[in-house]
Amino acid sequence: MSIDGLFKTGLILSLLLIVNPAEARDNSGPALREEAVSQPQTASENQPAAPPRLAVLIIIDQFRHDFLQRFDDLFVEDGFRRFMDRGAWLQDARFSHVHASTSPGHSVVTSGTYAHKTGMVNNWWYDRDRGVFQPSLVDPESHVLGKEPTENGRASTRQLEGSSLADELRLATRNRGKAISISLKDYSAMITAGKLGDPYWFEASLGRITSSSYFMDDLPDWVKRFNARKLPDQSFGRKWERLFPEELYLERAGEDIREGEEDNRDSGITFPHVTKGGLEAPGPRYWNAFKHTPWSTDYQLEFARQAIIEEGLGQDDIPDVLIICLSANDYIGHDFGPYSQETMDATLRTDRQLADFFAFLDERVGRDHTLLALTADHGVMDLPEQLKLDGLEAGRAGPEPLTALVEEALDGLHGEDDWVEHLAESGLYLNYDAIDSRALSRDEVEQTAAEAIVAHPAVWRAYTRHRIERRQLPESDLTQAVYHSFHSRNSGDVMLVSKPFYLLLGEYGSATVGTSHGWPHEYDLHVPIMFHGPWIAAGHYRHRVDTADITPTICNLLQITLPSGRDGRILGEIIR
Repeated sequence: MSIDGLFKTGLILSLLLIVNPAEARDNSGPALREEAVSQPQTASENQPAAPPRLAVLIIIDQFRHDFLQRFDDLFVEDGFRRFMDRGAWLQDARFSHVHASTSPGHSVVTSGTYAHKTGMVNNWWYDRDRGVFQPSLVDPESHVLGKEPTENGRASTRQLEGSSLADELRLATRNRGKAISISLKDYSAMITAGKLGDPYWFEASLGRITSSSYFMDDLPDWVKRFNARKLPDQSFGRKWERLFPEELYLERAGEDIREGEEDNRDSGITFPHVTKGGLEAPGPRYWNAFKHTPWSTDYQLEFARQAIIEEGLGQDDIPDVLIICLSANDYIGHDFGPYSQETMDATLRTDRQLADFFAFLDERVGRDHTLLALTADHGVMDLPEQLKLDGLEAGRAGPEPLTALVEEALDGLHGEDDWVEHLAESGLYLNYDAIDSRALSRDEVEQTAAEAIVAHPAVWRAYTRHRIERRQLPESDLTQAVYHSFHSRNSGDVMLVSKPFYLLLGEYGSATVGTSHGWPHEYDLHVPIMFHGPWIAAGHYRHRVDTADITPTICNLLQITLPSGRDGRILGEIIR
């Protein structure tokens, strides 16, 4: 099914099943009601006349859709439940790309556009021109404020192709509307700010909030005052204990010690976790460890409150956008996995932290003026060691055995050489000099490499550049994801897809502990999409939607132009 799903031009959808949230908690099961959506809805007395003054988009890093269902009875009234009971909850929302990682995920959410147009194929990829494996957003001409410029460090969105939500807001309002993004990660902050917004992130090497010279010459005075409070240092040595009695965690998540968990930054793998980073006083190693705690979410939301106050967000009829990328859930999930007590506790705390933040928004901006949207950049796989104990085939695979398969196959056919220039999650990059010096056909070499590498037990599918660029793959959801993920300059010559429940390549493919994400399987692709505000028709929607639909919908409600290359559509069925 294409990204437009059942909403292709000319197709008439007569009935849409929606769950009434007021009935959804009935013990007899959720009642269904039918609502016709084939004709445009006319304006009603209850429909807001003006667009939102402030659109707040919350992207929770590594937050699977099933977290909302597993713990819903433990949520407070006005955190996640604000969306689940009184907003639009789209329950079959997925990414339609291969590489379910932070850079492509945040890019899709805030531009409505996939990597085939933006170039954000993964968190890292191989740069053929420079001959280096580099992170996304490299820009030697810009630098992180407070640090020296580097040749291979993240510093701007110069390489990001096309426009985003933040860009379109700034253009539509002639730079009067403000677009601010906040994260613990440099790349998620910058990607969500586009080229014209203002990104801020917690730089662990500095222990404070910063930005990039690409976006601003210096930090605003209010940010400097915020940094002077040294809030992260106040959590040095703080003990992270469970929010509820241990018995509840044993029932919902199992034992505290699980095979494959990672003791990251010396905080231990069981409750209580004491975070010092192995130091006697706050420093970079502690500040990195701080990101793996729930307290860093408090820190981000406190900075968001200050941004709203100091920048006057939502205080007039010129719309503003605030994008908050909550990163702690990702760090915690990598360490302990989605079925851990730690992830359960972090989810319950996030719920309460958001409830407090929403109460602030209600008071400062007002519910009638605020559009809320919540989603995630990707999901996560369970710990492969735990999956094996549960009886599933699972594992890890680094680049060495896969590279050896390709080298052996091509050596046997064409003579010994270094045929593989690089292998990463973004693809297999072949040595063009070795191919061209023998006057070989590149597409035939790609096919040989693909057939060789797919023999590895961790590899499920392998697609060649030749067939992708000519759109010669059999039509399916998976091949549509391949097309969305392939960028002619940044992608490799063979695109790999992991077998389900395998960590293939990347940091965790070569590790022995921890878990990750990054592949087109349900546990990585299925995330929440929820909206709340007086413009939204509340309900539980169970038809397929795409995460690329989020930004077009927000742009429509803000009455601004949609991003330049958007693949997504306006979710008209949830708009009153």
